[in-house]
Amino acid sequence: MCGPTARPWRWGWSRGRGHKGPSCGVWAQLRLLEAGGGLRAPGDSVLLSCRGTGFAFGIHAIRWYRQRPGDRLEWVSLISSDSSLIKYEQSVQGRASVSRDNSRSESSLSLRALGPRDSARYFCAVRTGTGNPAEL
Repeated sequence: MCGPTARPWRWGWSRGRGHKGPSCGVWAQLRLLEAGGGLRAPGDSVLLSCRGTGFAFGIHAIRWYRQRPGDRLEWVSLISSDSSLIKYEQSVQGRASVSRDNSRSESSLSLRALGPRDSARYFCAVRTGTGNPAEL
């Protein structure tokens, strides 16, 4: 089956493990390691990170999304391949900070002044050359 693979973060739990997933026509050796999340009190901060291997991480823009139970996927942030372009969704503007370290194939999203609306599963994603999104 051709399609995206995903590994989420959710307030209330945290994990760090790898995941391999296919892309159209080939099996990509895409390894994904996640860190961050966990239970937080209102007003706290959190740092989420994702790390990718098996593809040219440094040439792809990284997009961050979140999804609340029963809701649609919501775009949160974007950082270009060279970090020259950074954008945030209006509800996190001024509270979020996205960064990347291409030498480590890693991107991080920091959120401060957490509120109920921030309770969600968080995803980072890249768009691959196949035209299909690969979610990290």
